[in-house]
Amino acid sequence: EWTTDDGRIMVNGQPLVLKGVNYFGFETETYAPHGIWDHNLNDMLDFIKDNNFNAIRVPFSMEMVRDNPVIMNVHCHNNPNLCGTSALRMLDIFIDRAAERGLLIVLDNHRTQSGGYISPPLWYNNSAGYPEDEVIRLWKQLVMKYKNQWNVFAIDLKNEPRDAATWGRSNRNTDWNQAAERMINALHEFPGFFFVGGIEWGGRFENAAQYPIETGRAHLNERVVYSPHCYGPDVYDRSEFHVENTHEYAKNLDRIYTAKYGFLAEKGYPVVIGEWGGKAKPGTRDAKWNNWFVDWIRDKCMTNNFYWALNPNSGHTGGLLEDDWKTPIQHKLDLVNRAQPNPTKFKKHNEKICITKGT
Repeated sequence: EWTTDDGRIMVNGQPLVLKGVNYFGFETETYAPHGIWDHNLNDMLDFIKDNNFNAIRVPFSMEMVRDNPVIMNVHCHNNPNLCGTSALRMLDIFIDRAAERGLLIVLDNHRTQSGGYISPPLWYNNSAGYPEDEVIRLWKQLVMKYKNQWNVFAIDLKNEPRDAATWGRSNRNTDWNQAAERMINALHEFPGFFFVGGIEWGGRFENAAQYPIETGRAHLNERVVYSPHCYGPDVYDRSEFHVENTHEYAKNLDRIYTAKYGFLAEKGYPVVIGEWGGKAKPGTRDAKWNNWFVDWIRDKCMTNNFYWALNPNSGHTGGLLEDDWKTPIQHKLDLVNRAQPNPTKFKKHNEKICITKGT
């Protein structure tokens, strides 16, 4: 049973402590998790489990769900029985193998169309053949497919609304909060959490203070989770990252991020950081920001998070692995471990799911 209580996310009445990582690929033109072009998928999932993660955010595209193409760029010898697999069957396999390792899954509507380009700014794309009702239809397909899969515990409704996207303006065509409410009501059969990102690339929730997500159904409202994304100067450099005085640097960033979404936790709303990270090379401005950010989310009690990303082929951020997809990057693992050192553990045993509390 997934629910929330006074700002906490809960499993079976106990706090759920999340240490998650993003692992992308299904949203791209390969329609499969990246890295299996050389390595065994089990090795990737073992790395996640062995490094004390308990959850994976899995980006996908609506095109992948609608067309269900055959996956591409798979090392057949290293991944027996995966070559020639359809995308949705590959997703089944990925989720099942994650479940074997006690790993939870968030399904993330990352793009409308597959490929290397960025998803459209709104939750629908009429010109590409994905109006809102089609997006909801495809979401329903996934919800019905996985609603009884124990480790699919959350769905992220739309990755990083931006540009024309608004919140609380009473405009059906642009108001993301109202669209999220419609989508949650349409997907009411899903028993897990509904992740709702902010506008302006997922990071801004100011208007949620006056216009929180309100579905009209208490049992749905108590499974809404606000999921901001936040990055430092390696992704987008801003003037606040150039403040040299350490005290002023921290004070200024705290003011900015508290206004954007930190206030949500202070007001008792559940928050899970959906993306954060960067190359964070020691001695760089990005490393300074990443270390500050870990301190800040600890101070705000917002340490439930999904790091971006496992994949080394994420252009602005890199990943937890070097380009060989094998060698861990220790300074990044240290950051994530400091953010969330003791997550909840899940283990399947004798047809039951045993849960070990995190702290």
